[in-house]
Amino acid sequence: MENRIELLKPKIDVVFHSLFKKGNERITKAIISSITKEEIKEIQLEDRHIIGKYPEEKLGILDLKAILDDGAICDIEIQLADNKDTAERFLYYWSRIFSSQLEKGKPYKELNKVIGIIILDYEFDKTKNIEEISTRWKIVEETTGIELDLTDKFELFIIEIPKARRMMESNQKDKLTQWMLFLDNPNNKEVLEIMNKNEEIKEAMEELEEISKDKELRLIAELKEKAIRDERNMMEHAIEDGLKQGIEQGIEQGIQQGIEQGTKQAEIKMAQYLKSKNIDMEIIMEATNLTKEEIEKL
Repeated sequence: MENRIELLKPKIDVVFHSLFKKGNERITKAIISSITKEEIKEIQLEDRHIIGKYPEEKLGILDLKAILDDGAICDIEIQLADNKDTAERFLYYWSRIFSSQLEKGKPYKELNKVIGIIILDYEFDKTKNIEEISTRWKIVEETTGIELDLTDKFELFIIEIPKARRMMESNQKDKLTQWMLFLDNPNNKEVLEIMNKNEEIKEAMEELEEISKDKELRLIAELKEKAIRDERNMMEHAIEDGLKQGIEQGIEQGIQQGIEQGTKQAEIKMAQYLKSKNIDMEIIMEATNLTKEEIEKL
């Protein structure tokens, strides 16, 4: 293991897509089970696909969609930068998956449950005072104080990687913690120790070693990681600019405008570089979320 190549980080979306794909159902089933705490006997993975247009004409692309043995649809998405729209963004994805099931003439009761899983590389504002790595959300009635769910068709898990890092020592045997540490940085020596105790993570590590040898994937992953660092830096400036513009146009509006402009610029720069390296158009579209028309104009 000493001569291992530097492994790509699975939390980078293009790496995540390559790792948890058709043919790797066993490790995908293991990570979902560690989150839901339920035994999953069978799983069917679907190819990534565009589910519609996100506000501001941004394409909404799922990180992973899986059909569980009971018919439930599971969507996993990773967010590495806090764009201040975490809840709204994921509810948009969830609603599109839920409504897309219904064919004309079919009764609503035939809609399958949709489980949303969102993995964050930052701490969610609403759960900053909660120590647990994962929180589970449902639609509940709150006026009577009775724990009454509106429906069993909606379920949302929010997992925060920074909390897994903090709980590494005290909660190392927890399978969810182990998976989050693996997603965060598989080159970490603690993760290597975990690998020897968790067969599914060991299998995921072996698969990751193979895809980390792909020079094209490595190039895109490294560019994505740099873009994320730039985006985080840009957001800090956007907050400052938003505060300065707050009196005239509202603090939130100022921040959001700065974030959207910076994100678009980062995507354009990445697309220009990948295009100069003659990378396939479909790969550039996936890596940047730009349209074919936007890329052709660069």
